[in-house]
Amino acid sequence: MENFVKKIKQNIELEISRIEQLPIDALDKIKQIVDFIQASLTLLKKTVADHPFANSQEEILFFKVWKPQISGLLIFYVRLYQIEKNRTGKSPSIQCKYLKAEYESLKKALSDNSFYPYYQSGKTDSDELYFIREHYDILSDTCHFSLDRDTTFSTLHDSSVAEILANRRLTQYLSDEIDSLSDELHLRFTSIIESNLLQWTDSKVALVEFIYALYAGKCFNNGATNLKDIAFCCETLFNIEIGDFYRIFLEIRNRKKNRTQFLDKLKEKITRMMDELDR
Repeated sequence: MENFVKKIKQNIELEISRIEQLPIDALDKIKQIVDFIQASLTLLKKTVADHPFANSQEEILFFKVWKPQISGLLIFYVRLYQIEKNRTGKSPSIQCKYLKAEYESLKKALSDNSFYPYYQSGKTDSDELYFIREHYDILSDTCHFSLDRDTTFSTLHDSSVAEILANRRLTQYLSDEIDSLSDELHLRFTSIIESNLLQWTDSKVALVEFIYALYAGKCFNNGATNLKDIAFCCETLFNIEIGDFYRIFLEIRNRKKNRTQFLDKLKEKITRMMDELDR
């Protein structure tokens, strides 16, 4: 049985490698991979039905190690499909935010998995209960409860192992993608700054008025960002050195008329632009 499972795994790996080279959409690649793994699991199920295990040790090994390696791969690609589908067409920053949320969700899922400590510790004292089919109890299947669960090809926790393996693989995938996107965003930001693509060409007074408006409006982190950080980011992004922005703001406050000249000018210009677009 071990050699048969190894052969199936090898065929899956070869097929994944072949599909990855195809000049087709990423989602279509995942679909083809999922189809092949499903077919492989069907073949594996038939083999188990036709060839009884030699002893309980072989059955435990199959459901604790061999089968989860393949079913875990299926779980990974099914979840990968959903993740890739949800990030398609989104900007790098939106993708990065989404992937970070998925990453944190996966980490929590691992920590909340009641079976995980047993598996992680390498214990074996409950293996007969967890990985022998005749000991399967639907009332104890709290994590994967299903009325139509096939008990001829399932034990209490083989799917738990598969999920752990899938989550580990997916966690690594998400971590690599987040790092890649973060590097891309950093390079893009650095390029904008070094190329002076957002050179501030209005007055420093106007920029200070704008910065204080952002600060007063609590536009960043619900107001938790301090004024100096906002000013520093604007100086960096807009390639300008403001100087003593506290003094400049005092001058703005001391205006006899129209304290918010710049903001009023912006309001007037965007209103005019929208009116022209409406014509």
